[in-house]
Amino acid sequence: MPYRIHSTLGDVPPNLHVFDASSGSVRLAREATQKSLETSEEETVLMSLRREEAFHDLLRRRFLRTTEQYLKSELDDLGQPRKGR
Repeated sequence: MPYRIHSTLGDVPPNLHVFDASSGSVRLAREATQKSLETSEEETVLMSLRREEAFHDLLRRRFLRTTEQYLKSELDDLGQPRKGR
């Protein structure tokens, strides 16, 4: 399933939305619900690195899953699920 990702970080409350590209429906939505406690600059940098690492891990797992689906012929040349399976 093709998807779009919209996220914000920085001065605004962080959020993440994953949309189904074909239908436009939201598949995952995560928004900050409370203000962060005061953190040091070092903690802020570490949290940012952890978020980035988690995001890369998500994309890596998605890539591996899509590759597996191609190798098993579960997806056509356009990345859509094959009909009749």
